[in-house]
Amino acid sequence: MNQAMRKLSGLLVLPVLLAALLMLPVSAKAEGYECFAELPVHVDLNGENDEQFHVTIQCAPDADPSQPMPDEAKDGLWIAGDGDDAFHNFHFTEPGDYKYIVTQECGDTAYMTYDDVVYTVIIQVTNLETESGTTLQYQVYANTDDDPDTKVSELSFLNTYAPPAPATPKPDDHPEIEQAIKDGTWGSTPTPKPANGLVPQTSDTLPLTALVVVLIVAAVAIVALVVLRKRNAKQNEQK
Repeated sequence: MNQAMRKLSGLLVLPVLLAALLMLPVSAKAEGYECFAELPVHVDLNGENDEQFHVTIQCAPDADPSQPMPDEAKDGLWIAGDGDDAFHNFHFTEPGDYKYIVTQECGDTAYMTYDDVVYTVIIQVTNLETESGTTLQYQVYANTDDDPDTKVSELSFLNTYAPPAPATPKPDDHPEIEQAIKDGTWGSTPTPKPANGLVPQTSDTLPLTALVVVLIVAAVAIVALVVLRKRNAKQNEQK
């Protein structure tokens, strides 16, 4: 009798279990069971400079090295000051938390201070139920290494370019010296200015013709003077 009751109970339980299994919801994957993510990056610049800043991404040390990477993983992003760009085409095909490190490389531009903040980024991929089936969606979470407990709303780097201000020239106590240097006369012997309208004496040579005329006039004057003296002498003797 007991054995018959046990067999009957077993036969009744089996249909109940089958009905319960048939009532469980079944999730079917949509044809595009995947998602593509992107990670925006912004660079701020205090000051004026045309440098392109290099932002890189890599797997976090404790992440799977084979996890999906963006198209720009090899070369990174080159972003001008006050510019925007993004890491594109993270291709995810499975739910999970994917962890990355984003940093900016320090360049060698003089008077430039580079932001050395380090971002830890988690791209969380989860299932999304749609009318055509289950697909994937993603959400980005990020924090800095300096404050790991605070989530940030964007990945942003702030650089500062601050060259020294040009020196203010002092007033020139001798402006004539500066002018002489510009004219090319600084260091040469100045020509004396004539006083009272007189012609200044110079070391210039007189023309040859003028010198001959002066000598002739002097000779005639000497001869006339000699003749005049002899004539005066004869007149005195006759008296």
